[in-house]
Amino acid sequence: MANRSMLGLSMALVALIAPQIASADSITVANNGGAAGAGYREAYYKPFTAKTGHTIVDDQFSQELAKIRSQVETGNLVWDVVSVTAINEATACDEGLLERIDWSKHLDPKDFADVGGFGQCGLPNNFVSGGLVYDSKSYEGGEAPKSWADFWDVKKFPGKRGLLYRAEQTLEVALMADGVPPADVMKVLSAPGGVDRAFKKLAELKPHIKWWKSGDESMQAILTGEVVMTFAWNGRVGMANRANNRQLKIEFGAGHVSGSQMIAVMKGTKKKDVAVDFIKLASSPEPQANFARAIDYAPVNAKAYAFLTEAERATLPAGHMKLASLQSGTVYLDFWLNNGDALLQRFITFAAQ
Repeated sequence: MANRSMLGLSMALVALIAPQIASADSITVANNGGAAGAGYREAYYKPFTAKTGHTIVDDQFSQELAKIRSQVETGNLVWDVVSVTAINEATACDEGLLERIDWSKHLDPKDFADVGGFGQCGLPNNFVSGGLVYDSKSYEGGEAPKSWADFWDVKKFPGKRGLLYRAEQTLEVALMADGVPPADVMKVLSAPGGVDRAFKKLAELKPHIKWWKSGDESMQAILTGEVVMTFAWNGRVGMANRANNRQLKIEFGAGHVSGSQMIAVMKGTKKKDVAVDFIKLASSPEPQANFARAIDYAPVNAKAYAFLTEAERATLPAGHMKLASLQSGTVYLDFWLNNGDALLQRFITFAAQ
């Protein structure tokens, strides 16, 4: 009787675990989880399985590059496809941890040019924009902030400002406030004197800054009135407006810091062809629009905008891409890969003083 009970328990456990185990006709895709993971499942996994019969095993990746490195170096691959930051894509590609694929043979490069184009291994998957955010209700009948110079002008627009507790993105915004065109920000920041210029500008506003460390914190501060305006990510703005019936506005015309989460194929996967097919579907216009709709961040395929309503495009940077400081390209990647750790320490010291 005990043996039968144990057998029944074992079968129940297998039934629970089975969906998480990759089979011969499945691939495993690692993403950031949360809203992004939910978006992947609805926008990508379901249509891919319906189209090809291949199932998707879902996993999460918190951008610890060591997890990719250990799988490839040991030959014990858990993942076939992985979502990575632009910096991790460049680093992992250089280390031979991702498959080098000429995506121009599979997709039209022109459709991805506005968001920085293809990487050496991966390609953009969703586009995150950080910009100047304020509550439009607070400025009804009066002048609203339109530039980062306005953000810095505490006499004209009194009140606390929210800024990201991070060197990257925050230093770029400081240079925009100092008059640098968004497209030239990385060129200026990486040139001699550029970092000092950004910190000097940041020091001007420092007594009025409330630092935030997460997207949730950025929205809490603006929704409660703790700050009158903030740097924030556009997806968070869209979600906050819906959840709280608010009218937060992101002023893309001020300039924005924008970059893509990338998607790539793990080096050495035995399911490379299926992985490539999955990424092709996930990069096509309609699934891209569905993913953008689910997470409130912009699609990377320009043709996806045709599938979005005017209301859905309201917190997306379409039409303002010339005002982007892009988190892509050689200048950006080389600068932050070579200087990121040192600048983070300098930033922490600056914020604490």
